[in-house]
Amino acid sequence: MIPIRDHNPAHHTPFVTYVLIAANVAIFLFTQMQPDDGERIVWMYGFVPATLTYEPEQVRDALQRRADMQRPMMVRDRAGNVRVIVQRSFAREATAVPPSIRLLTCMFLHGGWLHLLGNMLYLWIFGNNIEDRLGHLVFLVFYLVTGVLGTLAHTFLDMQGLVPLVGASGAISGVLGAYIWLYPHTRVEAIVPIGWYITTVDLPAWVFLGIYAILQVLNGLPALSSTSTGGVAYWAHIGGFAAGLLLILVLPKRDAARPLARPANVDGDEDDFPFFGR
Repeated sequence: MIPIRDHNPAHHTPFVTYVLIAANVAIFLFTQMQPDDGERIVWMYGFVPATLTYEPEQVRDALQRRADMQRPMMVRDRAGNVRVIVQRSFAREATAVPPSIRLLTCMFLHGGWLHLLGNMLYLWIFGNNIEDRLGHLVFLVFYLVTGVLGTLAHTFLDMQGLVPLVGASGAISGVLGAYIWLYPHTRVEAIVPIGWYITTVDLPAWVFLGIYAILQVLNGLPALSSTSTGGVAYWAHIGGFAAGLLLILVLPKRDAARPLARPANVDGDEDDFPFFGR
């Protein structure tokens, strides 16, 4: 399911949400314009789990050994020229920046357009309401803390990991965890592709976000019995979601007396069961 919008207008301009989206997009565009340095930037500012539990020298040695095991590849370009590509270790880049800094910087890097657009779509739809309740500064702290905790949750299950973790998914999941607590009955519209047919659903947030959380857990369970969690960092999502759900209980919230969004669909009928299609 791809969310389109929620029926929950914010009462304050979500400046921090806008700035976060702009920063993520700008940084992604910058890395895309660095064809020779884009991968190096990811290794330098993405979070490599092993750097938190091993000495820098050990991490560099492990990366170099892995690179040495890769055979050089011969590639012919369109002009007919043959090039030999040797796997780089990025050992120096992986340990150049302290892990404490990379826990933050990794949240602003993304692995591709779909990765970026998916995260920013969720932040656009759900972030404004959480910022509305927490206030600008508290929301920024909340966003960064849940992102860090999500990264640490992934690291706990992949302490020897040598693949850099990038993306705002942990922080976005923290926003979703807060949203499901504050606005469980707010309606969320989403697109659902079923084969070649595309329809829409109108669901309460607790159903839509509950499905999201369940899918993360189901996809993350294999990592509990695996020595590697390569691919999607589902436990960063799970950790961020849980952190957001817990932190929203204790953080000060403004406009607490304001009634939460009315559980109505777009037609204004409060009693209709969530329906599929339009």
